[in-house]
Amino acid sequence: MSQPSYEYGVARVRVLETRLLSRDRIERMADALSAEEALKILAETSYAPLVAEVGSPYDYEEILVREMKRVRRFIEEISPEPDMIGLFFLKYDFHNLKVILKNKYLGNENDDLALSEMGTIPIDDLKAGLEAEDHKALPEFITDAVKEIEKMFSVRVDPQKIDIVLDRAMYDYIFQICRKKRNSFATQYFKKQADLINLRSLLRVKRLGEDFGFLKELLLPYGELDMSFYADAMEQSYENIISTLEYTPYNKVAAEGIQAFLRSGDLTAFERLMDDYLLEYVREVKHNPFGIEAIVGYLLGKENEIKLIRIIMVGKLNNMPAEKIRERLRDVYV
Repeated sequence: MSQPSYEYGVARVRVLETRLLSRDRIERMADALSAEEALKILAETSYAPLVAEVGSPYDYEEILVREMKRVRRFIEEISPEPDMIGLFFLKYDFHNLKVILKNKYLGNENDDLALSEMGTIPIDDLKAGLEAEDHKALPEFITDAVKEIEKMFSVRVDPQKIDIVLDRAMYDYIFQICRKKRNSFATQYFKKQADLINLRSLLRVKRLGEDFGFLKELLLPYGELDMSFYADAMEQSYENIISTLEYTPYNKVAAEGIQAFLRSGDLTAFERLMDDYLLEYVREVKHNPFGIEAIVGYLLGKENEIKLIRIIMVGKLNNMPAEKIRERLRDVYV
């Protein structure tokens, strides 16, 4: 049952924040000589009981899945407004939708391994809802999106359309709830997220040599950067795009991320900077004792921590040099 106030939830979160992994601990894991040694360092933390139950570093994913399930239960327990906190779990539902629908239309194999149990809809319920006639058991905003995809695919199978339709449906719903609840923090967080996703799409489309019409179909309409910015950016050099963004909140992400993109040809550094930017935004506003900020901050901090551990363990198991692993690491929340 949800607690009657945010004060209770924030107090609980403040205690658990002290158990998040520090930057020093993450760097020790990155510098470990092997996956076994990295796991031993993790065993020095609050992950110790979980580490003790696995027999091999190759089982690290079991640790991470179990920890995130615990976090999910905890967040639900302390959150006074389940529909607001649910917005931050919605990405897992839409990830699962994408996997299931691509499996249906493209015949992908072994995709059950890619499904997440962190969504607001249990996986079996989601599958049953998709298989049922008219999908009436699913939330209306999901049903509408699925029907739109089915209509499109009755004419032509285009896997990119699955991502486009579902991404738009997810953010339509997110901002509908943000408006209803008048939650300024969530509104600003998701606006910033939409801007960063749109900037990433801009870089991808420019690299492909496509036109603005192609980009426009991908853009989420909820960010602060308007369509005219993207229309102009498609005709500009990367250096001019960096200059245009210099006096926006995304100055650092653009300057460092685009330069890294030009050097490497991939978006790894840009995506790391995206994650760091959003985490820093939440870190700056988490001190409100009467709102969702601190609870969301803890959730995102744990998600980030899990991502860092996964990057390190994958790197160690594949004998990746420590410096290469470090290049992929995000900031920590604490």
